[in-house]
Amino acid sequence: MSTTVLEQNLAQQQLFQEILDFAQSKDTGALGTMGPAGLRVSPVKYFVDDELNLYIQSKGGSKFTNLAANDQVCLLVSTGFLEDYHKIQGVQFFGQAEVLDSYSAQYALVSQLCPWPHNGEAKIIQLYCEHAVYVDRINRANLKQEWSRERDG
Repeated sequence: MSTTVLEQNLAQQQLFQEILDFAQSKDTGALGTMGPAGLRVSPVKYFVDDELNLYIQSKGGSKFTNLAANDQVCLLVSTGFLEDYHKIQGVQFFGQAEVLDSYSAQYALVSQLCPWPHNGEAKIIQLYCEHAVYVDRINRANLKQEWSRERDG
C-alpha cells in the first residue's frame, strides 16, 4: 500500500499512540464491508482497547451478511472538516472483523469494557486492526502516514 507522506514520518510507536489517543477520543465511525449484500458503509458506534482492537455494537443489518462471507473491513473515524475540505483529522482502520459469540468469554469481557449501557440484544464485532492510515491536518502541518502492527512489532 502506498501512502503519500506530507510531513516527516513519526516513529511507529509515536504514530500508534497518536492514533490510539484520537480513536479513544471518539465513539462514532463508518464501517465498510463487502460481500453478498454488496458494498456497505454503515454508521456505527465503537470503542477501542489499549491494543488498538476496536469493538462495534450493532443489532443487525446487511453488514453481518457481508461479514459472514468476508471478514476484511475498514472503519473510518474522523473529525468534520474545518474551514475547507483540507483541514481534517482522521484514521482509517483496516483489518479482520469477527462477530463475537454472545455466549463466549470474550463477549463477556468486551461487554464489561463497553463505556455505555447496553443490553444483550446487541452483537459485538471485534476489529483486529492490522494497519491504519492516519491524517492530521489540524494539529500538524500535513501528516498522512500508515501505521502497521507488523512494523510496530
